[in-house]
Amino acid sequence: MATEELITPENDTRNFVGYDLMGFPFNKKYPPNKNKYGEDFYGYPTKGEGVLLYDFCIMGYDVEFSYKGNTYYLLNDGEGILSNKTFSERKEEFPSPMDLVENLKIDGIPLIKLAPEIEDIEPV
Repeated sequence: MATEELITPENDTRNFVGYDLMGFPFNKKYPPNKNKYGEDFYGYPTKGEGVLLYDFCIMGYDVEFSYKGNTYYLLNDGEGILSNKTFSERKEEFPSPMDLVENLKIDGIPLIKLAPEIEDIEPV
């Protein structure tokens, strides 16, 4: 049985991840601001931004969200993948979850710009 290596501050090669003084990871490309926005969405102004920029990009969770009546499924396997409901199809692939958040376009608009408007979003 193969085991995955635990990601630590010393071996994390993701260029968009930083670590605070306590060793907790954060999104250094889009840093949270807990003083301004509090803890509810990991220091981001909306749940959409918190789930995408922290749960998906940093913590590696897959994500399901709704936007304008359509449901989308994002798979994080080190790459960022727009998938189907069972996470078995690769509809669009990006080199990293951060690349997906910045470059996946819905209605011609990058997902990062739509994040505040996302209706329902949950890590799965």
